[in-house]
Amino acid sequence: MLRPFPDCFGILSRAALITLDCQALAALINHGLTLNRTGRNGTGLVHPEPPLLIIAPIASEIDLARFPWCPAARDKVCVNRAKFRNLEMMEVIVDAMPFLLTRLTAAETTERLAAGTCDLLSCDLPGSGEGAIAIAPCDTLASDRHVPEVHRRLLMLGQWIGESLNATTAAWMPARKLTRFAWFDNVVSQYLAGRGFPSLFHISFLEGRPGEIATQGLRYFTGQEIHLTLPPDYRRAEADERLADIIADIIAHGRINQLSRSKDAVRSETLSYTPSANLEQVEIRIRRDATSRIAAER
Repeated sequence: MLRPFPDCFGILSRAALITLDCQALAALINHGLTLNRTGRNGTGLVHPEPPLLIIAPIASEIDLARFPWCPAARDKVCVNRAKFRNLEMMEVIVDAMPFLLTRLTAAETTERLAAGTCDLLSCDLPGSGEGAIAIAPCDTLASDRHVPEVHRRLLMLGQWIGESLNATTAAWMPARKLTRFAWFDNVVSQYLAGRGFPSLFHISFLEGRPGEIATQGLRYFTGQEIHLTLPPDYRRAEADERLADIIADIIAHGRINQLSRSKDAVRSETLSYTPSANLEQVEIRIRRDATSRIAAER
C-alpha cells in the first residue's frame, strides 16, 4: 500500500507529492535517514538521526501504540495512534508539542553506537542484547529544537521512557555521549528544576594541540561548534569552567555571526571571535592582559 511520505520527517517539501511504500520508509528510518532542514535564521540544520536514545532490555514484542507508560507520564502524554500504523514508530504529544518515537532493535542500536567513537560518561557500552527507543522532535518542531521549552520536554520524555522500561543507558547522539540512565535521570531532574544547562551530557570536548579544545554537539543547539585556543598558563579545571561559560552564553544568545571581540574585566582577559565562512564553527581565542599574566605566574 502506498501512502504519502509522513509529514513528521519533512525530507520533502509539503508541495512535493511523492509517495513511498511503508516498508521501504521503515527501512530508511531504521538505517539513519538524513533530514535537511532550514532554520529560521536561514541556516541549514541537519538531522542525521534522533538525538536521544534510551537504551534498555526491550522485549521484541513490545507495541509502541500500547507503550507501558510509567505513572508520571500517563496523564501527560497523548499518543497519535492514527499516524505510522504498522511501523516501529509513534508520534506522541506533550504540552501540544509533537515528538517522534522510534523503536530500534538490539542490532540497530549496536550499529548506531558502533558508527563512531562514543564518549563514555561513567558507564560502559550497553549490552549487545539491549534495544532502544529513539526520541526526536517532529518536523514542525525541528527548527525550534534549541528552544528550552522544546528541549526540556524531549528530555522529560527520555526520563519517562527510561522509567517505564527500566533503562540502563542514555545516549545523546549529536555529541555521541553515553551515560548511565540513573545519572541522566538525575541531571535532567536538576535541569528541569532550574539548574544550569547540562552541557556535560550534551557536548563532548575534543582536545587537539596543547591549549586547544573543540566542541562536538553544540551545533545541535546553535548551528555552530567552537574551537577554543587558550593561553599556555591555563589550568585544565580553569579551561573547563571557561568553556562551560562560553557555551552557556552562546546557547542563551545564539551563535557568533561576525568578527567580534569582548573584554572580561573580572578575569582580565580579551576574547576574540572569528566565525568560519559558513558559520558552522567559530574560532575563539583568549588572551590575558599583563596583570592577569603576572598573577597566573605566581
